[in-house]
Amino acid sequence: MFYGWRMVGVAFGANFVASGLGFYALPKLMLPLAEEFTDGDRGPVALLVAAMSLAGFVVSPLVGQLLTRHSLKRMMPLAAVVMGLGFLAVSQATALWHLIVVYATTVPIGVITLSAIGANTLVANWFDRVRPFALGVSQFGLSISGAVVAYFISWTLGLGGWQTTYAMLGGVAIAVSPLLFVSIVDRPAARGLSVDGEPPPVGKSAPTPPPWSFAEALRDRNLWLAGMTAGLCFAGATAMIQNAYALAMDAGHTDTQANFVLVALSVGAAFGKLLFGALGVRIGEKASLACAVVGEALFLALLPAAAESATLLAGVGFGLGITLGGVMPALAALIARLHGASRFAAAMGYVGPMMIPFQILGAPAAAYAFDRTGSYDLAIYGFVIACGLALLLLLQIRTVPD
Repeated sequence: MFYGWRMVGVAFGANFVASGLGFYALPKLMLPLAEEFTDGDRGPVALLVAAMSLAGFVVSPLVGQLLTRHSLKRMMPLAAVVMGLGFLAVSQATALWHLIVVYATTVPIGVITLSAIGANTLVANWFDRVRPFALGVSQFGLSISGAVVAYFISWTLGLGGWQTTYAMLGGVAIAVSPLLFVSIVDRPAARGLSVDGEPPPVGKSAPTPPPWSFAEALRDRNLWLAGMTAGLCFAGATAMIQNAYALAMDAGHTDTQANFVLVALSVGAAFGKLLFGALGVRIGEKASLACAVVGEALFLALLPAAAESATLLAGVGFGLGITLGGVMPALAALIARLHGASRFAAAMGYVGPMMIPFQILGAPAAAYAFDRTGSYDLAIYGFVIACGLALLLLLQIRTVPD
């Protein structure tokens, strides 16, 4: 078996930890945190997601440059420790602003370095021909973590509340660090191999492109279009993942049923990464991303009507998860196709701030819409419109020939 598939497994694990601890834990923690700090109001707690996204303006380009210049083998384990220490600090929090500080500093460092840029860069370094599918397999861990973490958080909340939960999240993150260090191999050349397992090239290797400055990235039309496309999609994705459990509980369903909706969404997202990864190999990265955007809009539009039935809500959640899950591997593969593996980390770092303004608004908008109207419907239909705009932007991207 080509050694690169082992790196896909490592990326799977990094995605699982980063996404599960840094992202999927929050939907289960939103209600206890709201009861503890805001007298039940959800809007202020949703600012944790906004704080994490806002920090990406600084963290994402910085991480992209660091991972271009320094070894993934060192940077990714270090990021796991930083995130773990942040969660341990949160376990001692006595005010909401303490959590906001951590979610604006250590958590985005961990999530972006381990997952959004780090894991994707590791896979992009090892694959070209089947890169969309390899990215989809590695990102399966990103989404399937939601199914596991939902039940893990229920268990830890029962043990000792949200403080115990955060202490255990911190311990898990720190424990993962040495495993990453002994497992990561940055590039095929370190093992005397070549991309996709092909025979090593004869003669001189291609020169490494010069560093890509932020000013140059700002002039890249395709990067802007890709960033805004993904941002508009992720606004709805972030909001619905963070509010899916609460939406089910508000509809009168039990904790078990609400957990199942969240699990259905997460499992769907996991399989969506495989589906759209394979689709990207067959029809191209841009076309695969377009299919994911259209699917997201359709399933979002079905959510309000499905909310009264736990079974229907879980079914629509599963379908929505499939399409949400397809966006990230399709986007990463498209950026790798447009800018090449050597500039992939920098490109992913620069595209982050282009997505963030849209992501920041998603979860708080949904939460505040509920606080004002008692329903998520208004926000959901807004996200459907955002998907339509995303599709129009995506169609303007000019892909380069293979």
